[in-house]
Amino acid sequence: MATYPPGATFGPRRLRDYEFVWIIEGDVEYRRGAQAFAAPPGAIVLCQAGDTDSFRFDPQRRTRHGFFHFDLLAAPDDWPPPADWPVVRPAADGDILRPLFQHLLTWAAVGHAWQCELTIAHLLAAFVGGQTAIGDLPREAAPPAVARVEAYIHERLEREPDAAIALADLAGVAGVNRERLCRLFKAATGRSPVETVRLARLERAAVLLARSNYSVGEIATIFGFSSPFHFSRRFKEAFGHSPRALRQRLDAGAPPPRRLLRTTPPPRRQS
Repeated sequence: MATYPPGATFGPRRLRDYEFVWIIEGDVEYRRGAQAFAAPPGAIVLCQAGDTDSFRFDPQRRTRHGFFHFDLLAAPDDWPPPADWPVVRPAADGDILRPLFQHLLTWAAVGHAWQCELTIAHLLAAFVGGQTAIGDLPREAAPPAVARVEAYIHERLEREPDAAIALADLAGVAGVNRERLCRLFKAATGRSPVETVRLARLERAAVLLARSNYSVGEIATIFGFSSPFHFSRRFKEAFGHSPRALRQRLDAGAPPPRRLLRTTPPPRRQS
């Protein structure tokens, strides 16, 4: 997922692979070469390999979108040529595109690779051919206190990327004391609540590094780091590369950075 402040831009870039982008919030202008396409909330954009494209995000409010990259070795013989494929499909009641996209975003990092490939193929076929149907899958549940805190962290950082979130705040949201919350988080996720906040900031920062024209210093400020140096040090600890090195790797064709946070396991059943 990527979240942008009002007026952000991304590109121009030349694509080495294919990409689907789901606009969740904000009005977006997508440009492919000399052509401009409106992508309102709910729209899905197909970015094709070999194209030069760019995004101009909503100037008045934040923009949020989900995305994933994929390779396409060949299309079925009865499909139209790629130049005739749709570029943007607006949201429609009861179609399968957004549920399939949600399914991919939920399981891409933790599910079976072959299942993701089949889901991508289904999504692309529905997008190109216009044959849609409704469907969705539920997310895994987390232990209640952990789930409340994870939801709070996500929602708070969506509203205020630079918000100062203390352990006492998280314990209040969970309804338990700080020591118990730390034990619950360690058992469910393997990390502390404070570390979860930091990693959530870094995940969002990595998306803007990969998918915006903001400088490293600007991104450090957006996400509340005390200085570009502090941001770079924490970023390298988490991802193994400095922010500038990550951008260089992406320019050279490396895949986007991995996710740092994973869906927590469901609560254990009582016997």
